[in-house]
Amino acid sequence: MNKISLALVLSALALSACDDDTSLIGMDIMPEGDQVSAASKSYHIRTATVEAGAVYASTSTCYLGSVIDPEMRIRTTSSFLAQFHLPDNFKLPAKELMVKDNAGELVADSCDLRLYFDQYYGDSLATMKLNVQELSKERVLEEGKKYYTDLNPADFLNPQPEWKKSVAYAVKDLSRPSNQTDGSTYYRQVVVKLPKEYANRLLRSYYEHPEYFKNSYQFIHNICPGFYFESAGGVGSMITSKMMAMNLYFSYHTKTEAGKDTIVDGMQRFGATEEVIQCTKLGNDYPGSLSLDDLDKVHSSYVKTPAGLLTEMALPVAEIIAGEHYTDSISQAKITLRKYNTVAGVKNPFAVPKYLLMVRKEKMKDFFEKKELPNGKSSYLSAAFDPIVNTYFFANLSQLVTELKMERDQGAGVTRDDDEAARNRKYAVWEAQHPDWNKVMLVPVTAFYTQTTNYYGQPIQVLQEVRHDLGLGSARLEGGNFGDLKMDVVYSRLNR
Repeated sequence: MNKISLALVLSALALSACDDDTSLIGMDIMPEGDQVSAASKSYHIRTATVEAGAVYASTSTCYLGSVIDPEMRIRTTSSFLAQFHLPDNFKLPAKELMVKDNAGELVADSCDLRLYFDQYYGDSLATMKLNVQELSKERVLEEGKKYYTDLNPADFLNPQPEWKKSVAYAVKDLSRPSNQTDGSTYYRQVVVKLPKEYANRLLRSYYEHPEYFKNSYQFIHNICPGFYFESAGGVGSMITSKMMAMNLYFSYHTKTEAGKDTIVDGMQRFGATEEVIQCTKLGNDYPGSLSLDDLDKVHSSYVKTPAGLLTEMALPVAEIIAGEHYTDSISQAKITLRKYNTVAGVKNPFAVPKYLLMVRKEKMKDFFEKKELPNGKSSYLSAAFDPIVNTYFFANLSQLVTELKMERDQGAGVTRDDDEAARNRKYAVWEAQHPDWNKVMLVPVTAFYTQTTNYYGQPIQVLQEVRHDLGLGSARLEGGNFGDLKMDVVYSRLNR
């Protein structure tokens, strides 16, 4: 990751110095004369803003459009690739019932793609351009492979496509009156009408090769590998689509309740769902106002999504376990991370990310690729951002601090007989070879919960999955290279 800085008009925020005094609070808890004492102390933390680069692209929510961050002037463009799931018990009417043309061939009425959305950012009247192209059957997105936001869509496209559709759209549907489209009950949509030949081929394939319609794998590899939805023009809006569909329309013969022959319309929907793959393609264009030279001049760091900026944090483990505290137990270690207010004059700022994941720098890639959950040892999920006090909170990082201490001791070859000077000599050699040993990353994430009940029948939320937040988000955090941020630590010591 390359460190970058923020040449913005930011006022320096003076924060009071952290309390470095150690207060001992002892109490007898053992009748044999043993005593456990507790000590608390605060330590300064240094943070830096780093460029996120490409992130793991797995998602169930897709974003389409191009916008400019009003605060930092970063232009973000989002496109995506999507496969479509074959519904369970998929079935069309019997072949003899389907409407045919004069030559006796099955004919479909039409086929279209629909992107439904009820959330967007930006100008609802901005004219945007969308290009759509079918993916290649010879270059299918495969389950189990890891795709990142810098993927090259050309790797999955037919170099000589049979068709390519372009449509212009805006968030606001001007073809309908405002009293129908305003409010939360109206689901907006972008519609892409596919060629009639494509609809006919899709319909006929069902009867010619029923084995290709047994499951999504066969459908994707033999019939429809998916589509590339490219944001190809315009700037000013970004839509959030949690539901996409490919609809096939057809007509078939049936009978009325009175037994008379009639022709009715039919429709079959294929959805872009969790069972198949959706991959986001992101591009962030950074302006010249972001320069390395200014990084150390601000008392803050940033997180920005999607795939924009992260905060790198160096935990003060060496200071925490130094001196008399080397043999103490870490009972508690917590960080309260304040978010600064948006710079004055910025209109329509991005939303504040709801959750931050703290994860060891060396383990961040595996965390997302392996779809891990925070384990309270090398990864932690913050409490949801609290807009009242403007903070993120990490409750207890004691296991992380303890793990880093043990890893450092073992890696450096520290023995029980070493005094502090000997330990420090060994630490210096080992740390030079492992410069990121105490580094963690703060990553904006989306947390997915399910609700269940506990033993007493009370409703509880259970964390199911953590993914990169690929929506538009931004937060300027307390910290920087001046040590304004602090970690509060509570020690416990057994005195005999």
